[in-house]
Amino acid sequence: MSLPIPLHLPHHVLQGLIDRTREGWFGPKTEAVVCKLIQDWIARSGARPELPEDEHDATPNAVHDASKGYQWKQLFLPNGTELRATFCGKSTYAKVQDEVIISDGAQTTPSRLANASGCGTRNAWRAIWLRFPGERTWKLAAACRADE
Repeated sequence: MSLPIPLHLPHHVLQGLIDRTREGWFGPKTEAVVCKLIQDWIARSGARPELPEDEHDATPNAVHDASKGYQWKQLFLPNGTELRATFCGKSTYAKVQDEVIISDGAQTTPSRLANASGCGTRNAWRAIWLRFPGERTWKLAAACRADE
């Protein structure tokens, strides 16, 4: 199953792309152009290129006590797990600490985090990305759930 993935682009890049496709929004034409550009770049780049490090991705999480954490239905999130939800280009981050999810200093839930930017109808499994303790990469919650 192929799930859509949020793609973070600076506003001016996205606007230039939309202007170029003359679609007026990020629709099927623009999506096809982005996919083609990325596939071409992957084909040309050969070995993995060095990428700039993001402040949130610079180092893997420190190792935490994996026996404690937050139980999200059938998916266990050990202490130290990071959560990220993005809506309209704005990311909201949270972290599992002492068996609860904390975002901006307050306890929250996956659903509240997914809908923190005012949408109110997002499926948290499809809106939240997870980075487990000791990992460098983010994984879509729905994919982690499917692995369980």
